[in-house]
Amino acid sequence: MNHLGTLPKLFSVTLLASSLMLTGCNDSNDDSSDNISTNLVTKTESYAPEQTTATTTVSDKITYKMPSINAGQTTATAVVMIPKGTMPANGWPVVVWAHGTTGVADQCAPSNLKDTDGKFTLGGTLPIVQQLLSEGYAVVAPDYEGLGSPGIHPFLNAKSESQSIISALQAAEQQYSKQLSKDWVVVGHSQGGHAAIAAAERAGDAGFNFKGVVAYAPASNLGTILLGGYSQIKGALNTPAGVPTAKAVLPGLQAFSALATAGVKQTQPQFTYNMAFTSDRAANIAAKAETECYPQVSADFSTDINAYYDDAQNATTLYPGLDENFNKIPSIAIFLLDSKIGQKSINMPLLVLQGDDDRTVPKGATQLLEQQIRTTNQSNSNITFKYEAGQDHGSIVTDAANPNGQLAAFLETNLPSN
Repeated sequence: MNHLGTLPKLFSVTLLASSLMLTGCNDSNDDSSDNISTNLVTKTESYAPEQTTATTTVSDKITYKMPSINAGQTTATAVVMIPKGTMPANGWPVVVWAHGTTGVADQCAPSNLKDTDGKFTLGGTLPIVQQLLSEGYAVVAPDYEGLGSPGIHPFLNAKSESQSIISALQAAEQQYSKQLSKDWVVVGHSQGGHAAIAAAERAGDAGFNFKGVVAYAPASNLGTILLGGYSQIKGALNTPAGVPTAKAVLPGLQAFSALATAGVKQTQPQFTYNMAFTSDRAANIAAKAETECYPQVSADFSTDINAYYDDAQNATTLYPGLDENFNKIPSIAIFLLDSKIGQKSINMPLLVLQGDDDRTVPKGATQLLEQQIRTTNQSNSNITFKYEAGQDHGSIVTDAANPNGQLAAFLETNLPSN
């Protein structure tokens, strides 16, 4: 699965304490979507027909209009799949699939990604989508604003992610109105878990019958995670474990930061990488996020970080990457505020599944998110957080492809397919 880079596992106490200086209120001006023109879909094309013909009546990639994070209108892309079989009287119920991190460059859009054999993979999540189809659900899988469409993807911007999901749903409902039900849920993993919760917080904007949200290891409390990562590395650098720890943890942390800062440029054009990275070497690698996908950016940082620590004189110093006081940089502080979830009400069932052994989105970050969501939604008695022993960031989402898994049970209860 594509996901956020590997970051250290942090203690809940550290997360809860350090979150106090990063917590703020979300922008109160994003409660309603901008009005957009009636005809939302501007283009349709067949998606992966050789892989989907046996299970779908529709497998299309659509280009649709949506409100831009920078005001005005832009276009985005999504994959829409509708299963074969006897259509329910009110149409096929809809699951919106929100994907995990792939990058911010156009080539990183899940609808563009292929394996080494040239087959489409939907960012590695096609098996999950196929399982949902087999259970009687239509699937809408947005790429998000700026992925495969104009501009840079505003990575982990809660308003942009949620608008991408809502506009994709609206476009699909318009284009395939005779086949789709008005009932929908949103499901996501990692960045997609973050996006799913953001969409649930704004579900009323969609104009349809929202039935719930499932989030696997949702990204949240991003500044807290990064601060904790730096704290762990700095603590280790004066010990024999220092260099191995830095080499293991820093590439993912720096690559994650590169995606975030690339996305900042979409909403704050005056921003430059040297504002956030403390050396030209790191800033130049971070800039590659505009043209490379996450795995390559992480590999580029890994090569440079290994070279840095292979020089013995650097054994006890921190690699000159993201400024460890990043949260005090105005542009980054705005990004952290724009990324926040858990501050708005969710009126339908919410299920969050988190692995105890997750080193990418640490358990403590999700425990903090749980505290935030429960505080905001005290009247919602259908909020469930489950912490799964032995599960990590990748393994937790395999539940989504399990016909007897927790997602299947959630859908059967809240969005039955027949």
